[in-house]
Amino acid sequence: MTTLAKGRRGVEKTSKTCAATFWKVFPHLTLCGTLVLYATLGALIFQLIEGRSASSHEEEYNTFLERVVEEVQRDTNTGCNTTTIVENVKGRMENFSLVWLQSPSRWTFAESLFFCCTVFTTVGYGEIYPVTLTGKVVCVIYASVGIPLMLLVILDVGDFLALVMSRAYSKFHKLCKAFRSYTWPPRKSWKREADSDFQNLEGDGFALGQDIVICKPLDIRQVMHSQADVRNKSIRLQKNKGIFEKIIAREDLVRKSPLLRSISCPELERPYKFPIWDFSGLGDGMETLDVPFLLILFVVTLYICLGANVLTMWEKSFLGFDSYYFCFITLTTIGFGDIIPKHREYFMLISLFIIIGMAIMSMAFKLSQTRIVSVYRKCIQFISRGNAEKFDTEKNN
Repeated sequence: MTTLAKGRRGVEKTSKTCAATFWKVFPHLTLCGTLVLYATLGALIFQLIEGRSASSHEEEYNTFLERVVEEVQRDTNTGCNTTTIVENVKGRMENFSLVWLQSPSRWTFAESLFFCCTVFTTVGYGEIYPVTLTGKVVCVIYASVGIPLMLLVILDVGDFLALVMSRAYSKFHKLCKAFRSYTWPPRKSWKREADSDFQNLEGDGFALGQDIVICKPLDIRQVMHSQADVRNKSIRLQKNKGIFEKIIAREDLVRKSPLLRSISCPELERPYKFPIWDFSGLGDGMETLDVPFLLILFVVTLYICLGANVLTMWEKSFLGFDSYYFCFITLTTIGFGDIIPKHREYFMLISLFIIIGMAIMSMAFKLSQTRIVSVYRKCIQFISRGNAEKFDTEKNN
């Protein structure tokens, strides 16, 4: 009967341990799974939008190729040499547009999934990108949610890897330390321990064995006599005290009362107009800020609209939604490279716009993360019915 009870208790303990481990790992797996599901959903959406849309640039591309071929044939019939033909083709290729290579047939599920990963990781290779108006709008919305979600996953996985690396290093350090302790042969180790029992003993003590040592008590004069460092330090302190008293007397600072802080160091009494900022804890307080999501969205939208309206004044190639799309893709550091400003003389203004905009986007993503974490935590509580927090609290206690 006792054996059966012990077996039941063992099974209950094992099941409880497994449940605690599962609910401990469950929030992290759910977060990573959410990102995978988000990427899959985005791939299906972009495949539906870009893959089934009629190519509006196919006719332009075919016309361009026909003109190049006609020009090469004309130069060949007129007896032009190869160098002249190549130079003419180079001049014609300056009007080539990369958007002509973005055909709907490229938007397979694998290519769409690759595109989604380049969006929320802000890599933006630019090999494939949306060309339709609907695709560009969906790309902006998709990146607005995907980038904060990706940052959360990176932070979570980074913390896990840091914990694993820390524990692995600790175990490796202990292993190396244990290995070093066994490098001495047993005979030399015993001899070193025996010598250590007698190396600090003088004539006033003797040893009965390796673990028992009897010493005669010493008075304070013997201690002062044996400790030369203590005696020398006390002499130096007496000399320094005399020098310090002479300096005070010369400066007319002899006072009956103790020296005040303003007299000993006047700089301490000067009020600083601005506190010294050492950049420690930079950005740590962002999680505690409570800013409405609509206000965040309004600030970002207002800045993008302002920049887009200014860009359209000198970039005549930006048509319709292109300027807004360019501002968002640039400020989020995705940068597909499908839309590039032509007027380089406004480079300084564009650079200033990008720097300020990236700071605003960083603020927006940071504040949005707190909202996503709050929603994510509520979902985990609802799914696990409080088990995740219960096992975490029991572990901490």
